[in-house]
Amino acid sequence: MKKNIVKTTIALTLMTVLPQYASATDYEWDPDIELLSEEELQPLNQDQVETVNSIISRSMRICKNQRVPAGWVITGEASSTRCSGSFPNMWIIKQPGNSESVCKVSNIPNGYVIKAEASSTSCPGRFPNVWKIKKPGSSEAICKVSKIPDNYIITSEASSTSCPHRFPNLWRIKVPSRVDTMCSVSPLPNGYVITGRGSSTSCPGRFPNTAKIRKL
Repeated sequence: MKKNIVKTTIALTLMTVLPQYASATDYEWDPDIELLSEEELQPLNQDQVETVNSIISRSMRICKNQRVPAGWVITGEASSTRCSGSFPNMWIIKQPGNSESVCKVSNIPNGYVIKAEASSTSCPGRFPNVWKIKKPGSSEAICKVSKIPDNYIITSEASSTSCPHRFPNLWRIKVPSRVDTMCSVSPLPNGYVITGRGSSTSCPGRFPNTAKIRKL
């Protein structure tokens, strides 16, 4: 009976907190589980709470001496006697969503850009110690410390107090049209050629500081 209570508690907890991921019909209900009223349910223990939270946030904890899996990001640190080293000796990691706040010690996955910096007591290091990252849209303003995503062009520079370093510290990027103009500092997208040069006060460097491009 006690085992059934725990199984029922976890199942009902997940059905409550994950409506956007699954409905009750997504579960294959065990006919041997006796249905309980809400008053009969017992609170989850710490291990069960961590399991539920990991499922909800797609996060997990690993010892700091372990390699962070490719495509995962560090969102905080924690402590455990199960890991060696002085506290905090664990990383909290997860697979990022469309946008995420990650510790600055984290790798930035391919396909993401840095939008801003912030601060969190969950991350190590001096404030600001957090990057706000996201998958870019067709056009985006990103911090200059960010990697330019593949097949995007830089169209201008600007300034933002949300990004580090001296002004101008922001790039405006976009997915290029068939014929377009980019700053000369921009990487040339795959399948494009430069057809001319120009000048713009919105781009850095001496004139001419822009390039006209065309898709092959």
